[in-house]
Amino acid sequence: MRSAGALVLVSVCALTAYYIYSPVPDNIEQRWKLMITDCFFRSLSHLADFTELLGLAEYMDVMMFITLLENVVPLSDERVKVVEERFDGVEVVVYEPRKDRGTGKMRRAVIYLHGGGWCLGSS
Repeated sequence: MRSAGALVLVSVCALTAYYIYSPVPDNIEQRWKLMITDCFFRSLSHLADFTELLGLAEYMDVMMFITLLENVVPLSDERVKVVEERFDGVEVVVYEPRKDRGTGKMRRAVIYLHGGGWCLGSS
């Protein structure tokens, strides 16, 4: 009985390691973090396939579940004021330094346009 339990434990550990491991180039600094992230997305994709096969939900509905986890609320601190605003109907997050470094003139800005919304069927 004890040897059967040990065999099952070793088998489960080996199969888990096989599922998680994926070849990653040597010059990647956080290889295991990348492997775990890839494993998560593959598992989500398998779950989406399975739920669509059972007729419970469509593939993209399950894949869009990940967007619920991406909602991070920006926080201000003593150096940066963070404000969520809407410019011409587009939701934006504005980061402003608390200490005014200029003389009231216009300051430079960095505008970041996030791409890749097409990856999960949303933009």
